[in-house]
Amino acid sequence: MPINPVAVLKVSTGMASGYALAMFFAPGLAYKLFFKGGLAMPGKTEGLPDEAEKVHKTMLRWFGFALGFTQIQKAKLTNGCTENTKGALEVDALLWATAGVLHGDALSNKSQPK
Repeated sequence: MPINPVAVLKVSTGMASGYALAMFFAPGLAYKLFFKGGLAMPGKTEGLPDEAEKVHKTMLRWFGFALGFTQIQKAKLTNGCTENTKGALEVDALLWATAGVLHGDALSNKSQPK
């Protein structure tokens, strides 16, 4: 069965949008999920406060804002993820590959929960 590029692009956009929404609307929860640990992941990152401080919440909101608007822009430029899917999928592949490299680095230097 061939893979539907429109469906793949919509799933990728939805996944990135989920990160954006969590970081923008619930930065304290996003801090615990992605940086401190102890919620979805059993391990915790040492040397960080258990609760997000104002600066952490502000940084996460700005990151969520930027990530969210890239997803809105992609949806607009691809007419709801239905046109120019090849170019958009190439960019998304780079995005997710880079995220994997960043996760690997963070796990190797213990700056991200396991």
